[in-house]
Amino acid sequence: MRILLWHGWLLEGSGSNVYTARVARELRERGHDVLLLCQEQHPERFAFVDTWGTVDERSVSELTPTSAESTAGRVVALRPFIGAILPVFVIDEYDGFDRVERFVDLSDDELGAYLDFNIGALHAAAEWHGSEVIVAGHAVPGPIVARRALGAGRYIATVHGSDLEYAVAQQRRYAHLAKEGLEGAIAVAGATRDVLARTCQLAPGIAARARVISPGVDSGRFRAKPRAEALLEAARLLAADTETARGRPESLDAEIDRALVTRDTMALDAFARLYDQTVPDPDASTRLAALAAHRGPLVGYFGKLIVQKGVERFLEGLALLGPQTRGVIVGFGLFREWLEALAIALDRGDAGAAKWLADMSGMQLEFGCQTAALSGLRGRLDFTGRLDHRYAPSALAALDVLVVPSTLNEAFGMVAVEGAAAGALPLVAHHSGLAEVAAVLEDAVDRPGLFSFEPGNGATRRLVAGVERILGLPAAERSELRQKVAAYVASEWTWARTVDHLLAAAFR
Repeated sequence: MRILLWHGWLLEGSGSNVYTARVARELRERGHDVLLLCQEQHPERFAFVDTWGTVDERSVSELTPTSAESTAGRVVALRPFIGAILPVFVIDEYDGFDRVERFVDLSDDELGAYLDFNIGALHAAAEWHGSEVIVAGHAVPGPIVARRALGAGRYIATVHGSDLEYAVAQQRRYAHLAKEGLEGAIAVAGATRDVLARTCQLAPGIAARARVISPGVDSGRFRAKPRAEALLEAARLLAADTETARGRPESLDAEIDRALVTRDTMALDAFARLYDQTVPDPDASTRLAALAAHRGPLVGYFGKLIVQKGVERFLEGLALLGPQTRGVIVGFGLFREWLEALAIALDRGDAGAAKWLADMSGMQLEFGCQTAALSGLRGRLDFTGRLDHRYAPSALAALDVLVVPSTLNEAFGMVAVEGAAAGALPLVAHHSGLAEVAAVLEDAVDRPGLFSFEPGNGATRRLVAGVERILGLPAAERSELRQKVAAYVASEWTWARTVDHLLAAAFR
């Protein structure tokens, strides 16, 4: 079958990027002919991509083969011409683009040009490919691009959540575009009932065509391992990665300290652009190897380093958990240096600095004015920078508890499920799609309330209580829980099931 996937960004680094890549890979392995439209600048790096090229409203370029091993199916990756601007939901660094702008910051002319470029490219690509099934990503812009390029009733729409939060909920023009695109879809897929309910509020007419289709986890990679083995494996792989030289230099710590003393917000923002956000820290290998000798509890945060993810809750919670508990923050984002500064302020008991950071950034601190009680944090905390799927499974397997403190309405909670597959017991904020994920895992082990905490005022204390509740279980009991949640994820949340449901939705 000839299947086209439209995705406006890259193939790694975010939940929707990973979703698109894994669906393409699964389809290829089943023998399908997949055309993948995305803005990935290095498609040759992905083992499931057979050939790649570009496309505009007129034609498809000559294709360049990769070194991918042959299978019954194939994936052709095409990069649509979209002009000088890459619109995004959250600002990050994107290799190969001179201008990266938030959707909400685009002028009407810029948005119109972006949509027109994509409409022309999708039409040309689908005609060239003879696509039989088309999957358009996000509530906006994928469905509106597909409807205007191909007509209603030709595509499935997949909602990922960031589309609703960072575009549709922010501006009426995106709500109108999303409604038009979604109403033309054969089916609208979302990872949880929660995200579909929010989508149906926007476009009530799609309710009968809404389908819960959850993402999967590569359980062959995300699996439980002993902590020391997992950390040393990650450290060994990182030590061989020459790209880490472009990551965050340790010398920036002194600069962060100075910016904190002088209350320099511009410097904190600028420091994150002095290194490559997309690679691990140069010393990540050393840090993880050193953690292999730690015998106390190890808790972690994985994800984007942005205000909406609530990482300050994790930092305050770690400080309150006591001297035997160590923490790891794995992720990337332009907000990292603010979090580094917060860790310094908490470590020093500097209430004034903590309050200033919160006031300037929107972080929701509960104990920032009582930081004397939180000192000693810095010596128990490691940042690693971004760890992609080469390293993340091992790093996750090393954790006792994976904390997901997001304050954003999440569509699913992919990192919590990947952590569970690797044996890291999750603790998530009880709201939106995160609450659904927690409830499913709690039901699987018959432990209601074990994997979640209530958000809102007092959330940090409840986060700490949740971590202590899990860590307070006997070691044998925790080991059994790790095995049970990992086995559940491996059997129930698979990419094979995701693809089965997508294909079923296309012909329902």
